[in-house]
Amino acid sequence: MSKLILDVDFDFDFSLFGISSHVANYRLAWGMNKLFEIDLERVDDVDLSFGSNKRGNFSLYRFEDEESYITFHLLSNRCDAGYLIPELKQIDYFIQYWGPMSHSELSSFKEELRKIPSVLASVQIDPMDLKSRNNLLF
Repeated sequence: MSKLILDVDFDFDFSLFGISSHVANYRLAWGMNKLFEIDLERVDDVDLSFGSNKRGNFSLYRFEDEESYITFHLLSNRCDAGYLIPELKQIDYFIQYWGPMSHSELSSFKEELRKIPSVLASVQIDPMDLKSRNNLLF
């Protein structure tokens, strides 16, 4: 009898940015709200299991503009149990952006993030290059 294996590859239809910052999540969300004139709000944490008995909760802030079809997620990379994306330990927060944006606008967005006083660095990340990319789907 032959074995059938289902290989599912998810669609990562968002732009991903990594932020290095020394401040708490609410301070970064406040800075983004002020700079981009949005309203990131704290929602339920992302709950992730690490092995059989370790669970981690990662803070999540969300903004959704239904008129322009834009959604932002500000997601922490660290918790007491470990990292959301272990291969990027130097990144403190991730921003997931769903919506229409050209390459030049994405680059401009990355540069605008650096204008927030508490942001030390911002980089654009391709989710397909990450081993633990499925942790970004919740």
